[in-house]
Amino acid sequence: MKTLKLYFGLILLSLAALSLSCKDDKSPLMGADNYVISSKAPLKKENKRIVSVSTQITEIVCELGCMDRLVARTDFCEYPPNVKKIESIGGVSNPNVEKIISLQPDVVITSSMMPKKLFSQIENAGLPVISFRESNTIEGMYKVINIMGTLLQKEAEADSIINSCKERLAGVKLYCDSLQKIRNITKPKVYYVVGFGAGGDFSSGKDTYIDEMFRLAGADNIAKESMNWTFTKEQIFKNEPDYIFIRSADVEKFCNLSPYKELKAVKNHNVIGIDGMDAQTPRSIDLIEYIAKTIYGDKNN
Repeated sequence: MKTLKLYFGLILLSLAALSLSCKDDKSPLMGADNYVISSKAPLKKENKRIVSVSTQITEIVCELGCMDRLVARTDFCEYPPNVKKIESIGGVSNPNVEKIISLQPDVVITSSMMPKKLFSQIENAGLPVISFRESNTIEGMYKVINIMGTLLQKEAEADSIINSCKERLAGVKLYCDSLQKIRNITKPKVYYVVGFGAGGDFSSGKDTYIDEMFRLAGADNIAKESMNWTFTKEQIFKNEPDYIFIRSADVEKFCNLSPYKELKAVKNHNVIGIDGMDAQTPRSIDLIEYIAKTIYGDKNN
């Protein structure tokens, strides 16, 4: 046990020093609770050429003021809008590895959506590569920002972003708690539409990032106890949400489709288009503020 603790301790110290080349005969993959790093190519002290194979990482790199270091992104990295000018290397789970290698980046940063086979191809080409595991909490998002701040030598900027997020969330809580007390109301019931129609109904339930966003916005997610993203039409009608949130492009179709058009939220024009709920970046705080103001009757501010 002591050996195991020392092993992970050395890895974390290496990350802080930006010298992450460690050796492990058992597996080429090492890391901490939220990332995996290559053991075959040490990270450089300065990472000026970044290939991002993750929408979350692309956005966080930009938040840290390092968009100019991005030499490639994925087809799905579209925020902030200017990032679309940067060359794409394909999808998140099926990027063009040959193209990535040809760009000779200082580091390749991916998510756990990238197959291990592709991860191995990149590290076998001698490129430093890190893969971040998916998180289902805001705290997990903070960890990614913290590590990226260290990786890009933007520690102060990372701390500032995280502190700002925490302060804003504290403001949201105060706002919601105050209105609940003043108006003598309970938390408004909400439902997030992930999928609907003939193919079945799906929503963000237990242990999901989106469920936590609703909780932080002072909302009662009616699907909060559901598992595996499934939630039936019967459950939706039984719980009758006060507000329904759905991708902007799907609002009209949802509101005009039976049986959803009979829901109270649809009849009261409380079906709200919202995008970026799965971003897991500081933009999440913008959305949490928007949800809170919407469900507590302040949509326009």
